[in-house]
Amino acid sequence: MARTRAFDETEAVRKALGVFWSRGYEATSLSDLESATGLNRSSLYQAFESKRGLFSRAVALYLQEVITPRLAVFAKGPAGLPQVTAYFESLATTMGTAPPALTRRGCLLVNTATELAPHDAEAHRAVEDYRALLQGHLTRALEAAARAGVMPRKTVARRVELLLGAVIGVLVTARVDPLAAAKLARAAASEVEDWAR
Repeated sequence: MARTRAFDETEAVRKALGVFWSRGYEATSLSDLESATGLNRSSLYQAFESKRGLFSRAVALYLQEVITPRLAVFAKGPAGLPQVTAYFESLATTMGTAPPALTRRGCLLVNTATELAPHDAEAHRAVEDYRALLQGHLTRALEAAARAGVMPRKTVARRVELLLGAVIGVLVTARVDPLAAAKLARAAASEVEDWAR
């Protein structure tokens, strides 16, 4: 008969997520994960099979608890430029008000893009899936604006790419200077507002 686990797996993943997010995958040791989760190496391996398995679960939890709520703005109201402006304003608020130690962790997926994605197929796929998700939301919003006559349809794809670059710029800048990241996010929001004028 299999033994019932005496710990909450999701909570263990959440604690491991904090370590991976702060230190990166490679710099996180099994000892770091043991300390963060309160679990011994044997329990970690039984539950998650490997450090990589735990990291994959941490990425999935990050998508669920950080990215999904951040993208919820695209589900509010009709598609259009106000959604894009609200998204960048929410980034600016986060960067400007969250504790710097938290903000300087940047984005787990952007960090993963630079650390693992070039040589890790699973990490590459996770980063590409996130990029495609954000690109889809931005494209729907800008296409709606084009249909409303706010901007030429032929500029939608180019503007989406510029916005994707702005998001990455904000998230990378946050690791060095959260207030500069907030300023950059507000500049992007202002630029989008100008498109509607």
